[in-house]
Amino acid sequence: MIPLFTHALEPSPAERARSVLARPNPATVTTSDLSLHLTGPACHTGPDGEITLLVPDQHRVLAEIGPQGPEATIEFTDTAPVDLRDRTRSLLWINGALSRPTASEARERALAVLEEDLDERLLDLGHGRTMIVLHPHLVVYSDHDGCHLLPPEEFTRLNADPFDRWEGPWLRHLDQDHADLLDAVVAHCPVPLPDGRPRPLGVDRYGLRLRLEGAEGDHDVRIPFRRPARTAQEVAHQVQELAHVPYDRC
Repeated sequence: MIPLFTHALEPSPAERARSVLARPNPATVTTSDLSLHLTGPACHTGPDGEITLLVPDQHRVLAEIGPQGPEATIEFTDTAPVDLRDRTRSLLWINGALSRPTASEARERALAVLEEDLDERLLDLGHGRTMIVLHPHLVVYSDHDGCHLLPPEEFTRLNADPFDRWEGPWLRHLDQDHADLLDAVVAHCPVPLPDGRPRPLGVDRYGLRLRLEGAEGDHDVRIPFRRPARTAQEVAHQVQELAHVPYDRC
């Protein structure tokens, strides 16, 4: 990521890691005996740092989990929601003990999450999906800023960006229907940018991330908003401010 504005605000590594969990990213579960792929499991972090995942009822990982085991590492791949040449944005590794709660315990955990997060994916629990729980010992997050060892208490205390799940559909809409808006954002950027076709890479309450796909390679840039966005409408408004167009485009 090219540092265009050195003093601009952006989510901390722990917040970015929490956002990786909140989005439907692919994951790989590795134990001493196997390595299994999970396609976009619904993930939530509890008040004590435990991470719940919903997996298909017949998934092989369930056969490996007893009441208190095993030790496992889950790697989450943060994947860009648009079709870029390289879609990997970051990686998150969480090491800990896997367990499988009883059906009643799983329902209680799901209800506790729903009090704070109206995630419709939790309705699949007991209807084709089974809950497993990861109790973290080690959290490592890697992105354009480098590799970050995150204390479990910091990871638990902070929240994901408020636009983490809304981001994907909106970026796809921006890429497919408003390429001219992205060109305008680049044209009006107050600092020079590398040559290349601008593609939407990410967005959060602090700014827009673009990938400039050029003949000589790709360059990622972060362009901050004038002020942190509080709603999805404010995100759209501030992107249009960056492009110097009226607020009626996206």
